Amino acid sequence: MSRIPTSVDPTVSKCYWNLSVGTELFSLRAENSSMPPADDGVTTAIDPQDAFQLFSHELRLEILFALWEADNYALSFSALQSAVGERDSGKFTYHLEQLTGHFVTEIDGQYVLQYAGHRVIDAIQSGVFTTSPTVEPTAAPGQCPHCGSTPTFEYETHLATVACPDCETKLIEYPFDPGGFQDRSPTEAIRTFDARTTHKWQLASSGVCFVCAGRVAVEYVDSPTELDTHDRYAEFFAAAHPAVLHLDCHHCSFFSYVPVGIRLLDSPPLIGTLATRGLDVSEHYLWELPFMTDPETLTVHNRDPWAIHVSVETETGSLTVELGPDATVDSITESL
Repeated sequence: MSRIPTSVDPTVSKCYWNLSVGTELFSLRAENSSMPPADDGVTTAIDPQDAFQLFSHELRLEILFALWEADNYALSFSALQSAVGERDSGKFTYHLEQLTGHFVTEIDGQYVLQYAGHRVIDAIQSGVFTTSPTVEPTAAPGQCPHCGSTPTFEYETHLATVACPDCETKLIEYPFDPGGFQDRSPTEAIRTFDARTTHKWQLASSGVCFVCAGRVAVEYVDSPTELDTHDRYAEFFAAAHPAVLHLDCHHCSFFSYVPVGIRLLDSPPLIGTLATRGLDVSEHYLWELPFMTDPETLTVHNRDPWAIHVSVETETGSLTVELGPDATVDSITESL
């Protein structure tokens, strides 16, 4: 009896807009997954390679899923054995013991799913390991900031793209987990992509990794031309920008290049100033904001140390926002 998902829920696929799903199962490999020693005295409770190998047997994942589906994420020994449908008590006991202590713990006769176990479930439920859906171009909410036309949203190989077919501009592009389409209408899924991408870029560009909570190095770079070989983009959407932010986590494999304009969304004083001048950024999608998509809004004022000027048009005039070497807002100059 398998609870482990291997494809998109067919009852939900109706909202995938001509969605074709290619199911691809991946073996988790741990040869290069050893965690570097921390410089703050923190040690790991379990070797990363051993953690991956723990799930080489399907029954162990069945146990985690059974606990995830249970009330309060807890079951007694007999109830858990019944839930996974394993009649061999010796076999069941052995595999349960392999999980107990880190992924599962025993409390007052109940086996309870622990945080690490939840994270295993989360990784599977994201859909990245089990599905590779394709979404044909469909109308996206909002307007192209360059020509005012309706942009399109499409999705392939875990990459979501918002582009304008009229002016042939790729506005925003970023990975998006297949789980984002589950139980959502097309418009809801696109809005989720916008909200999630905004949150991820803001968090990572402030120095916090949204994957592992590690420290992210944030630095300006001239728009790299080699991104097609080092990142997931066939053609980087911000390649024409005079500078982008390079984000690189010290602790895990996360790295990315994102528009410099994302730092404007992390400045409450600036957000307030824009709102008083008629530009409420909370009412716009990322792809509607020119300072996120238009290279003409950016000027590299200096490279040693870095200083970037970002021009923002509002209903009452324009603002020039200066970003300093640490990618934070240094000054806001208004011109009526």
